[in-house]
Amino acid sequence: MKKRFLHPFIFLCLGIIAPIILNGQTPYVKQIITANSGKFEYIPPFQDFVTLQSYNPVNGAVNLINTVFTQSSQDICLHGSIAYFAAQDSIIKINLNTNQRIAAVADSGLGKLFLFGNKLVVSKQYPITTFFAEVLDTADLSLVTSIAGIPGDCGNMVAAGDSIYLAVNGGWNGTEGKIAVIETSGWTLAREINLGAEAIGTFGVYRYNNLIFTINKSPYTTPDVGSITIYNLDNHTFRNTIINKNVGLGAGIDGHLLYFGLNYGIGSFNMNTMQVEDTVVIADPGSALFKYITSATVDTLNKRLYVNIGDYATTGTCLIYTLSGDSVTSYATGISSDAIAVDYRLAPVGIANLEQEPMSIKVYPNPVSDKLFLSLREKADIQSIQISDISGRILIRQNSEFNDKISSVSCRDLPRGMYYLIVETSGGKIVRPFVKQ
Repeated sequence: MKKRFLHPFIFLCLGIIAPIILNGQTPYVKQIITANSGKFEYIPPFQDFVTLQSYNPVNGAVNLINTVFTQSSQDICLHGSIAYFAAQDSIIKINLNTNQRIAAVADSGLGKLFLFGNKLVVSKQYPITTFFAEVLDTADLSLVTSIAGIPGDCGNMVAAGDSIYLAVNGGWNGTEGKIAVIETSGWTLAREINLGAEAIGTFGVYRYNNLIFTINKSPYTTPDVGSITIYNLDNHTFRNTIINKNVGLGAGIDGHLLYFGLNYGIGSFNMNTMQVEDTVVIADPGSALFKYITSATVDTLNKRLYVNIGDYATTGTCLIYTLSGDSVTSYATGISSDAIAVDYRLAPVGIANLEQEPMSIKVYPNPVSDKLFLSLREKADIQSIQISDISGRILIRQNSEFNDKISSVSCRDLPRGMYYLIVETSGGKIVRPFVKQ
């Protein structure tokens, strides 16, 4: 069957970030990267293969990046101009400036990808029967270690401090949802958090402040019941929120809203109230006629939802919406567009900021180990402070009272790496990159 449904790093970042701070560069969306798996083919010779394509949100151009001669796509992970791509039997590293392959390795049972410093963490699934996570060196994709003790098929992951929290669903015959906590200092399984039978189908994982949210897909046996689990990093407690609807893939976070598959469309979950906010941000595209959402992602800079639609047999379409569900435009994709990611970049010197900053700000210390301070040189009301990773995912958000000129945000639990500080003020939005050491 073709596919299943289913430090040195600090110095590197400092070398990248120093000119960014001096020249006041601003992040922008260069392109949207989509991986198309192709149609179902059960026996060779196969005629359809995986393709990587790009979409330019400025001029609407769609271009082929690369063809991978295998049978399905699993995930895309981006870091600057570098793309890491997991296909059925291989992991590929591609330079998105030249569209050339830098490295490739054979592998099997691939699931999702996650970058942690200069390591690429890979979750595994069927037909793997042991070592359901492995760690690769980002330089050449060589194997660093395989992580023992994880009990079954895995999904997405997120970092908190020096630990990685990995969704464990056990595959099609899983009976409970679990989170495997991986200690990155030695790349070992530190502990396992059993979320119980209500969290069956654990797959998507997101972090919001001191909370971890898992999206638990509806199992085949009860397709109209799913759940979202909230795990508290401070007191190590969790609660399962049962949702009496079909729960599917995760799309991403913007502010306090988590966008996820709901009733075969896209809904939103309020991470402050811990309740479903909107049951129909985007409607079911036609599941009764075998047309499904195959992948989706949130563009947090332009406030857009990119949603791939397809029937797994013919070419599909990516529909672009505002985060409130208004249709913007669309473009053609391939067959079975099972992975999608936003390529965030920093505007080169001489290009005007996408959002004009009406005031200046000082951010210190940089790099930071604990508290990051920000000082406005002009008086303004700070409405919120957010920290996002380089892919645009909001990891921390503060909405409490702030001093007019000097405020701070704790970065203690962030893993080492590069981040963006996003400050919403009464005078506009300010974005500054920084490094956590």
